[in-house]
Amino acid sequence: MSKILALCVAGATLLALAVGTARADSPVHNRFSFPGGMDFPAGTLCDFNSNETFTVVGEFTGLPNGGSTTVLTESITHNNLDTGLRLTEVDHVTIETPPNSSRTIQAGIFWHLRDASGNNVLVQAGEMTFDANTGQLISFTPNSAGNQAFAQIICPALGGNPA
Repeated sequence: MSKILALCVAGATLLALAVGTARADSPVHNRFSFPGGMDFPAGTLCDFNSNETFTVVGEFTGLPNGGSTTVLTESITHNNLDTGLRLTEVDHVTIETPPNSSRTIQAGIFWHLRDASGNNVLVQAGEMTFDANTGQLISFTPNSAGNQAFAQIICPALGGNPA
């Protein structure tokens, strides 16, 4: 799971807790967006200097029964600062938290990397289920990349190796 998606999941979980406490009679909707960026010096994520910039647009829906749905669109640019290689992606993910459950289900396109010419470099989609209390991965579909760490995917795609 990407660091950006993890950040969104944490935010959605906090919103779900707030809505669950309020117990409104009708669904609560909250639209949000935020930009960001992260720098990764060589040896921290990959064996080269890299960074990424992103924008996340989402909509959270909290249900009176304590369940929630968060729909996210993440636009991300990954850069190998040593070689100049740049990959972009737009991912679409839905996060479902059933009522009275400690599990969250994420489904959608987790990786859709494209090179500067717009050619697909990597597409991985599917479903992952997590324990919302611990963040532990419970299950995943084969093409979701649930069994790979972020660095295992992005570092080779940008022409290097994980740190």
